[in-house]
Amino acid sequence: MTKKIVSLILAFVLVFGISVSAFAATGDVAFDKMVIDYPDILSSEEEAELENRAWELTKQYHCGVYIMITDTLGGMEAWEFNEMVYDELSLGYGSERSAIVLLISTGERQYDIMAHGYGNTVFTDYGKDIMAERFVDNLGNDDWYGGFCDYIDTCDEFFVADLEGEPVDVGTESSGGIGIFGVFIAIILACLIAMAICLILRSQMKTARKATEAHKYAKDLALSRQYDRFSHRDVIRRYNPPSDNDSGGTTVNSGGFSHKSGGF
Repeated sequence: MTKKIVSLILAFVLVFGISVSAFAATGDVAFDKMVIDYPDILSSEEEAELENRAWELTKQYHCGVYIMITDTLGGMEAWEFNEMVYDELSLGYGSERSAIVLLISTGERQYDIMAHGYGNTVFTDYGKDIMAERFVDNLGNDDWYGGFCDYIDTCDEFFVADLEGEPVDVGTESSGGIGIFGVFIAIILACLIAMAICLILRSQMKTARKATEAHKYAKDLALSRQYDRFSHRDVIRRYNPPSDNDSGGTTVNSGGFSHKSGGF
């Protein structure tokens, strides 16, 4: 660990350490500062609004909802940095330290979504992909507040889906699928379009007539050269089974964390 990283972590602890006493007050969280804006990219009003919303979700669903903003990763990967700060600041809710943490670095233009404990149940691999799609465009345009609002909205949506017994995952209707009714409508529309195309083609063939004499088809057939041409060939293809992510669920590492990282 470089001196720069150590200094940055110490700065986090010093700046936001006043909230560590929340553990004694609530018995559930050791760190109740839900929005850590080290480079100060949010206005005080924006930060307060995000803080309140994140804390409400944390209390309601017993899973810490965090936003961490840094201006450098100090040469580390985003997921490494996220895990390190999580441990140093004792983030998470309850004995399992359940959490969902969005880390962004404005310097490297990188993000990492990290889940732990109950967060791994709610935020599957597929769910994290959906979540990232919703806020990455905002971050790419430096719309920090809009991106973080999308993140918190998505957290709320995913918590509700899990409580209803259908966490957002591969094959679930809430993961963005169109559902059985939607599939039925799509099939009907496809049939109507195909029927219309057939009717158009049929109407264009009304002037066609059968030819009864072969010479109508055999004009200037004197052969001066001959060629051998292959009409087909045999191709052997191998089946590649889908990856583990295609079957859904959450990929958890040895530390109990799951991640989704990328750039913006």
